[in-house]
Amino acid sequence: MSKKWDELIQQFLKVSLKKKEVIVSNFELTARCNLQCKMCYVCRPANDKLAKDKELTTAQWIRLAEEARDAGLLFLTLTGGEVFLREDFRIIYEKLTKLGFIIKIYTNGTLMTPDIINWLATMPPKEVSITLYGTSRETYQKVTGNAEGFDKAVQAIDTLRAKGIQTEIKTTVIHANMHEYKQLIDFAEQRESRLGVVNYVSPRREGCHSDPLGNRLSPQELFQYERKITEYHQQVNAEADEIFSIISRGDEDHPLSKVDSTDAFKCSAGKCGVWVTWEGHLTTCGLLETPESNPAEKGFLAAWEEIKHKCTLIPVSKECRECQYQAYCDYCPAKLYRETGHYDQPAPYLCELARLRTECAVQLGNNL
Repeated sequence: MSKKWDELIQQFLKVSLKKKEVIVSNFELTARCNLQCKMCYVCRPANDKLAKDKELTTAQWIRLAEEARDAGLLFLTLTGGEVFLREDFRIIYEKLTKLGFIIKIYTNGTLMTPDIINWLATMPPKEVSITLYGTSRETYQKVTGNAEGFDKAVQAIDTLRAKGIQTEIKTTVIHANMHEYKQLIDFAEQRESRLGVVNYVSPRREGCHSDPLGNRLSPQELFQYERKITEYHQQVNAEADEIFSIISRGDEDHPLSKVDSTDAFKCSAGKCGVWVTWEGHLTTCGLLETPESNPAEKGFLAAWEEIKHKCTLIPVSKECRECQYQAYCDYCPAKLYRETGHYDQPAPYLCELARLRTECAVQLGNNL
């Protein structure tokens, strides 16, 4: 994507932010997935009939998209679960493309056959973002329970690139794959793809087999991982900031991730961005099921107005905003709620990580 296009997107977002008009959203088409990742915050088995029956139908997703477009929505991410588990994904995608959305697809890549990629190339999205859980079959077995998933994900990445479809590589760091940071960077470098590292593993919103807290790194381990992966990438590519980023889950799904705000949310959630869950609830981001509204009953625009109002009622964590470590902290109402059960209560996990980052920054500053 060109720099001018990036700047244009930011202008669109800033105007929508000022007017508090929705312009960006994630449609969580399903909670089901064909992998069993240990750290996943929302996951149901691929054959979970109860979950499948609760998903919005093809017609419901399309009607919701039409109403969202009329309300001003432009940037749309299709996510899950695993979106390609939906038998009607082609129908939904083709309709949303014709509605004029700028679409990004989040997927694990393992179900993207050559036939699917050939079809996708006829009306390509802005980007396909594939999560790569490691760089070996052994690591994939440990993280996802499926060793063959590695081969399929790599094949999808390489086939997408060969078809000229813009492809991003992401990973989520946990104990089972933290040792492969060099291999991940080299993998992305070799394919000239952007690499995003999700550094925050949230307590699960819902799920059947995952254990995020038992698999995520401690604050000390995560701090050391962040330093090592950043330092290694700087060694192999002097333009690290342009194609490599550390992502804090929840924020990465909003293109305008940080905004000046007097309310609890520092991101675009409830200002120009919104999330739609697989059951059709309108909420702020992928980590939260509350506050929520029901667009199927009220219509998308009315549900959006309700979410905007409810976001203003969420209490601000004064302790976090006044903390000496806040500049290096990834706190937000969603993460605080997942960690503590309260929107405004400091989370020890985030506090310790912020302390380590701050002390490192001070030390580096003193050594200049």
